[in-house]
Amino acid sequence: MRNCVLVFAAVLFSCVGVKHRMTTTRVSISQMISEKETIVLVSSANKDKITEAMQEAFEKNYKGKYEFVVDKYPRGSRYDTAKYRYVFYISYHENPGQWIGRERFPPTTDYKFGLIDRVTGMSWDQEFWSGNYKKGAANYVKHLEELRKQNAGQ
Repeated sequence: MRNCVLVFAAVLFSCVGVKHRMTTTRVSISQMISEKETIVLVSSANKDKITEAMQEAFEKNYKGKYEFVVDKYPRGSRYDTAKYRYVFYISYHENPGQWIGRERFPPTTDYKFGLIDRVTGMSWDQEFWSGNYKKGAANYVKHLEELRKQNAGQ
């Protein structure tokens, strides 16, 4: 019985910790988006289909200002941090194919999206990797748009 109580307490505290982390992340992004209107730079993924999915996600879901760039870390006088403070980016992780018993599992690629603050160096990225880059980009951009609308009072 005592072990059951300890397990229940551990689960309860871990759930509270996850909720706190999610709330803290949402507040951080919310504060970021609430600043004066800045232009979000959307970094190319260097893979045509993924870049197209990112562009489609912004065109359909984000009503704020954004521009597409080729570099993951844009530099130079053209990209002044006062005007272009944030960069939307994608990370990907390639998993090699493997044999398990007599079955061959093919190689896969997982994706994660995020936003980098070019002034502070902070980043807000997904807490998980996903095999579906289209849905991942759309969901992240929809979340950014919700926060932008809340802070703009729309």
